[in-house]
Amino acid sequence: MSDPTRPAVDTRSGTPGEIVAESHGFYYFRPDHGGPEMQIAAHWISTDPQKVRDARAAAAAR
Repeated sequence: MSDPTRPAVDTRSGTPGEIVAESHGFYYFRPDHGGPEMQIAAHWISTDPQKVRDARAAAAAR
């Protein structure tokens, strides 16, 4: 069975992480830095690979 998570970024804060589930127009998002999973409206999440790379690079630089 494949891993159901997908790399993503919360576009409101620029926080990189992973989508762990989807439900009724919301994503359950786990930030890379740890912390609790968050339920976020789908329009605030980007799965664009370039945006995810940029967000992870910015987080690593902090």
